[in-house]
Formats: sequence, C-alpha cells, structure tokens
Amino acid sequence: MGVVRLPAGIHENVHKHLFSGVGEHFAFLHARTSSSLGAPIFLVRKATLVPDECVTLGWDGYEIDSDLLLDVVNDAVRSGDALVEAHNHGGLPPRFSRLDRVELREFVSYALDSLPGRPYAATVWGEHAVYGEWYMDGRCGPLRSITSVGRQFLQVVSRDNDVAPLADTFDRQLAWFTEEGQRRLGKIRVGIVGLGGTGSHLALNLPFLGVRDFLLVDPDESDLTSMNRLVTATAADVATAKVIIARRTIKSIAPDAAVAILPRDLRNREALVALKGVDVLFGCFDNDGARLILNELAVAYGIPYFDLATGIDAETGQVVEVGGRLAVVLPGGPCLLCMNEIDREEAAFVLSTPEQQAAARERGYVRGMPVRAPAVVSLNGAIAMAAVNELATFVSGLRIPHPMTILDLLGIDRPLRSQWLTPSRVSRDPGCVHCAAAWSGDATDVERYAC
Repeated sequence: MGVVRLPAGIHENVHKHLFSGVGEHFAFLHARTSSSLGAPIFLVRKATLVPDECVTLGWDGYEIDSDLLLDVVNDAVRSGDALVEAHNHGGLPPRFSRLDRVELREFVSYALDSLPGRPYAATVWGEHAVYGEWYMDGRCGPLRSITSVGRQFLQVVSRDNDVAPLADTFDRQLAWFTEEGQRRLGKIRVGIVGLGGTGSHLALNLPFLGVRDFLLVDPDESDLTSMNRLVTATAADVATAKVIIARRTIKSIAPDAAVAILPRDLRNREALVALKGVDVLFGCFDNDGARLILNELAVAYGIPYFDLATGIDAETGQVVEVGGRLAVVLPGGPCLLCMNEIDREEAAFVLSTPEQQAAARERGYVRGMPVRAPAVVSLNGAIAMAAVNELATFVSGLRIPHPMTILDLLGIDRPLRSQWLTPSRVSRDPGCVHCAAAWSGDATDVERYAC
C-alpha cells in the first residue's frame, strides 16, 4: 500500500487552497518517488495550486484548463518528478465520486504514458482526512499512509474505520489525544530496529498508547545474558528470535495490531527497503554503524527518527557515570551527524567487511570494538519511556520533540545529586552531508549498505 509524505508547509498551503471557497478546488503535488514492499512512496517537494479561473464546471463535472495541465506534466517531465493530484469534497467523507472515477480512467492513462516509469496518485481531501489511490505498471491500490511532518506529526490518511467507535481501553487518555488523535495513532506504522533492551520496552508500551501497525527488525535471538532486560521475554524464550517475542507481546496487548517481522540484519536489502515505508522510526542498538545507516535513511525519506542509547561507565572498576540519551531527528535537521552522535571511526569499522575488521585489529587500529556493554533494565526503560512521551507530544501537537535529551542518573557536578533528564542544545551543521540529502529518496542510495 502506497505512502505520501509532505512537509507541513506544503500540506498547509494545499489544504488552505482546497478549502478556500465553495465548490471543488485542485492542486498537483510534485514528488520524488521510491518504493517499499511493492508499492510506491511519494516524497512531495512542491505543489502547483490550480487557480480557480483555470477550473470550469460542466454537466459532466469539473474540468481543468488543458494548457495548465500540459504545463504541470511538462514540469514533471523535466524534473523527473511523479504527480499526485489533489481535490476536495467539502464536508463529505473523502472518497472518489462516480464522476471522479470516470475522469480518473482517462487522466491516469495520460499521466502514466507521459511520465513513463513513474507512479501516479490521486487524492480526495476532507477537512481532516485524505483518501488516495496509486497507479503504476498496470497495478493500483489505496494509499496506506499520508503524513504531514512539521511542528506536529499528522497522519491524515482516511480509511473505512475513520468514525468507528474507539475501544474503552483508551478512555482515560482521550483528554490528551482526543478521539481524532487516538485514531491517528492507530494508523501510524512504526518501525523498531533492535528489539533488545530498549526496543523491547517500546514493543511493550507503544501498543498500550494505541499504535496498531509495526515493522520489527532484529536478526538476534535472546540468550541468558539478555534475560535481565528483555521485558517482552519469559524464561522459556531463550534462543527465540527477539522479533517473535516482541510480536507475541504486541499481539497479546492488541490482538488487532498488524505486526510484520524481519529477523534480518539492518544491512539486509529486504530490511532497508521495508523501512523506507514506515511512518516513524526507532533505532535501538549499540553501534554507530547502524546509527549512520538509519540516520541517512530517515533524513533522505522524510521519516521522523528516534535514536535511543544508554551507557554505564565502569571501566575503572567503579561506576562513575550512568545515563543515556534520546536523539530525535526530524526533516530539516539537525541529524545525528550534526549532533556529533556518530563516531565515524566506529561506524567505518562496523560497516567494513570481516576481512577488513580483522586486518584493522591486527594492525592495532581498533581497541574495544565491539565490546559487550553493561545494561540494566531500569535504565533502558527510562530512555524508552522518554521516547514514547516525545512521540506522544509530537502526534498530539503539544510541542515539537527536542532534538537531544540527556539522562544523567548520578547527577555528578550538578546542583543536586539526583537523576536528571534534561534537554541539551544542538544545532544543524550547514555542511552536513546527510542533511544536504534531505527528501532526496533513492538518490541517496541507502541500499548501497546492503550486504
């Protein structure tokens, strides 16, 4: 099922235009494209708002001036973009009318012939939700996701359950999310990469919040050393794939949840392609090679990315530092590179071949990589809950997530010796190579990391 992602500014301008007066209004979205799980992804980069004087109402419906249509298509030909048509249907549930269907048959054929090799999408906008369908290579289907990313994260896709009664389960959190916000939470596809210490907390808590669509990626099985922090596991789960344990937990909380699992390494091509299609990403791992990949993928495809990390410094035989941090990467930056949260030397080592790693060790270029880091369930849970809270504030619109939040459990050199959860100032690096590729999609070639 297809995906459309819009920067908030474009979404707001298009919505304002479509509902600027009586009758139907039109716009075309110009988008870079990719694909995930056999369906297209549209990364919107600009919009053409069709002037009202270029739209006429005849006996068989609305018609857009042919010269303007030609200009829109020619612009897409030159730029390499795909097109997403948008029009409104007033206060009615957003669905194509019988006349829409008649006109779509003709225009979809024209658009696909004019822009060979590119998909096309058509959308109907309501005041608060958007319905859409995609067309490509003789195939078609509904848009699974239509998201607007800015100071608030909006999932605006319309489905058949738009007005279905909410379960009493959520009654005590509607004061925060409202019924509309709770339904939007249920339509967000969340990708979690790493289902160990921190990732298992996310798998446990996000379904309680109301998330109902998951993609879980982790190649590992649980073992005895992970039983102190894998909150989704029981003693009988040793040697069971972590994604299977997490899926069981999610389904036990929310039997109606859709949970896709990939017991694969992040660098598996299938995993990289599937992750392009999620709406929100969580990274829960202990190496900067994986962070580098997800950071680049999230920025290139306009996906909000929550990166979690915890640490205990006990190298001297005595605990001197305990804490963690939550980094949130949103379209527009700053990203993890800007925040200096990726050790390039470590990332290069992790992403090198086994032969290159062995040679680096032999020559003395590597010390302590990889190491088995200390881990405690309560520390993982604190960072994971901070991430869940930041997602909740983002979706509900209470505030935009702060890019960097630090957990200091000991409070050494602070006014009070206590645990501190504090924001840290970070800024975007104007020369950042990842941020320069924002919304570029496949041009970034994230799949080059596949092995």
